Amino acid sequence: MAAWIYDPNRYNPIMTYSFDIFDTCLVRKCGEAKNVFDLLAERAFAKPVSSETKRVFVSARIEAEAKSYSESQKLADIYSALSFEHPDLLPKDKLIEIELSIERDMLCPIHNMTIFIDSLRCTGNKILFISDMYLGASFLQPILRETGLLKEGDGLYVSCDVGATKSSGKLFEYIRQKEGISYRNWHHYGDNKQSDMQVPKKLGIHSHLVSHDYTPYQLSMRLQSPLFYQWGGMLAGISRSITLQSERSAHKDFVLDIIAPLFVSFVYRVMAHAQSKGIQTLYFCARDAYPLYRIACKIQALFPNIAVNYLYVSRTSLYEGDATSKIGYFRQIGLASNRAKNAIVDVRSSGKTLQVLNELLTANGFSSVYGYFFEVCSKSTEQLQGLDYYADLDDLYIQNQSTALRKLPSNWYMYELYFPLNTQKRTIGYEYDGKEYRPVLDTEDKKEYRLANLQECVEWRNWALDRYTEDIMHLRLYEYADEIFSMYALPQLAEFFLFPDKHYLEALREFYGLHPDRGYIPYVDNSLLRLPLNVLKHRTMWKRGTIFYSLPNWLSKFLYRNK
Repeated sequence: MAAWIYDPNRYNPIMTYSFDIFDTCLVRKCGEAKNVFDLLAERAFAKPVSSETKRVFVSARIEAEAKSYSESQKLADIYSALSFEHPDLLPKDKLIEIELSIERDMLCPIHNMTIFIDSLRCTGNKILFISDMYLGASFLQPILRETGLLKEGDGLYVSCDVGATKSSGKLFEYIRQKEGISYRNWHHYGDNKQSDMQVPKKLGIHSHLVSHDYTPYQLSMRLQSPLFYQWGGMLAGISRSITLQSERSAHKDFVLDIIAPLFVSFVYRVMAHAQSKGIQTLYFCARDAYPLYRIACKIQALFPNIAVNYLYVSRTSLYEGDATSKIGYFRQIGLASNRAKNAIVDVRSSGKTLQVLNELLTANGFSSVYGYFFEVCSKSTEQLQGLDYYADLDDLYIQNQSTALRKLPSNWYMYELYFPLNTQKRTIGYEYDGKEYRPVLDTEDKKEYRLANLQECVEWRNWALDRYTEDIMHLRLYEYADEIFSMYALPQLAEFFLFPDKHYLEALREFYGLHPDRGYIPYVDNSLLRLPLNVLKHRTMWKRGTIFYSLPNWLSKFLYRNK
């Protein structure tokens, strides 16, 4: 009789964990895979061609993929089947090179999956990456390594290299034999219900469906696109990919779904308008315009004739102190000039700042400056009379819009305080140190709002807005800035104020506003059903938001869908 030997793997076997790659571990910044072909069409021709020609090329590329399909399909097979012809179309080997370059630039890792896979690897489990794809392991391996997903000892299997697919089940069987593993000790994760869920489950593999859902407003964005160049889907892809690169939260989704599209399209449109007017320098007013300034610094490469500057200014610094130090500072930074055309940029204004600034400049013999604002408070105020400015939101615009858009001015508190959230100090004056004038910043942090994790939120916002702007530039979505602003960003903002989605209201849960009589009170609260209405009236800054936040999910969704 043979001696009994204890084998730990017999009772505690090493488990195998495999992962689909696309939309499970990696997502594309441009959104759906088909959007890659829109980007390809922009670079596929030696000379400019019409949108219709590019659209037909995209259709031909999709058709070629379907026509050449096999379990060993490679990118070269697809281009061999491409029947589209045009005198300015680049050679097929060049098209392959461009498509690979676009895919490489678009792919980014999903933070939670990276963390999850690392935790499995650390406990001694076998990690595999599997894909039904015409892009082989030689292309995918360096990307997976650079993003931190693939580590030494992990396996990588791609259908085009093996000649077998997940969808047929043959790739799973090939891996079982190659790795010498058992189906019962195998877990597979992926986003496809058929090839990642049903097929491996039938084989006896423990299958898990992975879903990295689009947020409500990202789904809305995907509908705002023409037939060619799906800018709405690409916007949604940018927002989704950035949030998926860290721990997801309602605050992050709010920034990338509501604030970023609004601010980036606004800044681009401001700079385009300034260029048409021959304005040479844009001065972004501290503190509210600080996020706009960061965006402008990224976009400035598109407008080489326009300089961007950060203007340390406030009502206090303009109204108080001596004119000599003010003019000295303004001359030093080029704002006070007779040779240059300048403009200031701010989020919101009554016109008073622009009026006082221009009175100071002209009284000292300098040219007045132009003003750019997201919103001006009212056209009936004296401050606005005779001022040279542009605003996206003013009384004349609002009066001619839908009910939703007419609600925008009543929610000024949000886009004056929460939208431009930053940790910049307030300017209280200017001083001369013998060499130059310097802004004097308030040592006390007197804010009209309070947020417990302000520093963390601001740091992430700055990073996210930088990334968002860079991706907009990379995908050339700035060419659709007017459509993005008018068809998505502004209507979506108005809709949020009229029918606020609970997912985004959660982002405002810890945001407190300074009430003139009651101190800091929450902007929204979800305690409506536990409080009498007469108490609620004075408990939050935004009553409508509080009502929607307090409703049961089913009722909130019903009201939103039937608005």
